[in-house]
Amino acid sequence: MLKFFRHIRKSLLTGNNKRKYLKYAIGEVVLVVIGILIALSINNFNAIRKIKKIEQTYLALLKEEFGYNLEMLDQVMKDNKTYADMAWELSKHTGPDTPKLTDEEFGSLFFGAIESEVQYRPSNGVLDEIINSGKLGIFSSQSLRTSLSSWDGIIFKIRFQEQELTRRRYGLYDILRVKGNSRKAFYDTYGEVFDIKQSKFEKGNLDLLNSEEFDNQLFLFLVTSRYSNLEYYPNLKEEIEKILQLIEGDLDK
Repeated sequence: MLKFFRHIRKSLLTGNNKRKYLKYAIGEVVLVVIGILIALSINNFNAIRKIKKIEQTYLALLKEEFGYNLEMLDQVMKDNKTYADMAWELSKHTGPDTPKLTDEEFGSLFFGAIESEVQYRPSNGVLDEIINSGKLGIFSSQSLRTSLSSWDGIIFKIRFQEQELTRRRYGLYDILRVKGNSRKAFYDTYGEVFDIKQSKFEKGNLDLLNSEEFDNQLFLFLVTSRYSNLEYYPNLKEEIEKILQLIEGDLDK
């Protein structure tokens, strides 16, 4: 083939064929440029297809991760409501009146309200990998990129509220420890589980129900707990559902 083109060029350079050769040379340049453009186009197409494939892989992983996070949030809200309901039931018996609870009932409600911390711990492995590796830009949706980059800030607000609730929780523990009989309360509630002995001190915990300090701390715990379920967690749930909707919209069906 090369010999063929060289033969054409040689024949065109003889005699009065220089003008024809010029046209031929221009044609060759045009063909080369077209070939280069086609090659670049193919390379660009392959690069875009590769990026699209990576995007789809991460979208599928994020869908699974945030689906799990939504389930965990629903469980945290359910648990938090249970603890708040226990605190509410206990608060019905605080005040200057004679308590209408037994020590056993007090212990059950008290530990039922504060025995476990309320902590939302989402799975962030995929999202952290995307952000730390600088791959956030592969997503074609600007809304999704914005939501994913804002995730840490939203979780930080949740952490602040949960820390406040933990502070109220430990405040109740401290009152029981200092002014009550924590061993008796624990024995009445978990004695058989942990195989512990009853306290030798006769003091019970019903006097705490007559304590204004205990009532205030219980009230603050209850309000903080319920506010989490009324304001903070619902906003977080709305954001997760929004992210899942954006992911679903960009996933290839």
